Amino acid sequence: MNKIDTLKISNYDKFKCTADKCKFTCCEGWDISVDDNTYDNWKNDKSNNILNNVKIKRYEGKDEYFINKKTNEVCPLLDSHGLCNIVKDHGENYLSLTCQMFPRIENIFEDRRELSLSCSCPEVLELIGSETGKINMTSESHNNLESNALEIKVRETIINIMQQENFLLENKLIISFQMLSTILENENLGEHALLKELEKYKNSNYVKELIDMYKGIKINTNDSVEEVNNLFLDIIENYKEVSIFNILLKDIANFAENAKIKKLSSKWNDYKSLFERYNDFVENCIISKIFSNCISDDIEEMIISFQMIILEYLLLRYSLFLKYCMENKIDEEDIKNYTVAFSRIIGNNTDAMIEFIRDGFGDDILEIGYLCFITLV
Repeated sequence: MNKIDTLKISNYDKFKCTADKCKFTCCEGWDISVDDNTYDNWKNDKSNNILNNVKIKRYEGKDEYFINKKTNEVCPLLDSHGLCNIVKDHGENYLSLTCQMFPRIENIFEDRRELSLSCSCPEVLELIGSETGKINMTSESHNNLESNALEIKVRETIINIMQQENFLLENKLIISFQMLSTILENENLGEHALLKELEKYKNSNYVKELIDMYKGIKINTNDSVEEVNNLFLDIIENYKEVSIFNILLKDIANFAENAKIKKLSSKWNDYKSLFERYNDFVENCIISKIFSNCISDDIEEMIISFQMIILEYLLLRYSLFLKYCMENKIDEEDIKNYTVAFSRIIGNNTDAMIEFIRDGFGDDILEIGYLCFITLV
């Protein structure tokens, strides 16, 4: 059996939890999953009542386990001082894998093991902010490991598109989404045809042609800003009262609810020029999410994962726009805070977001025309 190589994302070994100094508790504002082995351990241990705080969801014929709380609520297993009762009574090894590992992420493929970090953690964003180059994966054995897994090759192509110079971030997101959509529409493509399709997107001239095509789409700024404003308000509705998000969302939500769209739209171009100064940091956050989340061998699951990354980007960009309209500036700390917030609200609550999109748009995957409308403004 061939030895599996381990790859780590940039700065993985530098991560250290700041514990009680962290302003974003890990125990609130998202759905906390419980892995099968942990559930079985808790079930077989009659000396505790942990299972009273676990709920079971049936999904595609399989039971999935979660801490029994609403998404926006605090974990019921915390004591009055915010400390975990499981850790106090049984030790960290008794926790579910989600709680043991966060924000560390492990993905195992046929020929590699990848270790990455979640942008849901503010300390991870500090590490990304200290990065002077582009985020990448490196092999522990210093091998330049070429993977045979098609999902890795698809992901590598997305990253190649996203890291190309001289193109706007939103354009690269749309081109990557289009590529995934094309593969999904032709899901019976053989391996040779798929690799040939991927190869086209490695050519910067081909990517430029596609971007130029999308630039020809006329988008009404007022209409687009109004749609994003409504989308923003709908998505944050159940989160603006969550204590860790309240200070970030409440004021801008009130502003968005009462804003005059034409007045907002008149500031959009000036804001975008300012926002683009932070593109290197935002791009590295996006690349980090792609490494962690775009890992499925099911192309539909991969495009949904990438769609969530786009939505996180759009809500980050729009939240900062609202702050800019209120304060006439962009604060670097706000960029990090809103990245954490929407990584949790969207990225860590994918099932709820899929249901939201399905109810609102009739499908789990948004149409590319709609994404262009809300992204390329």
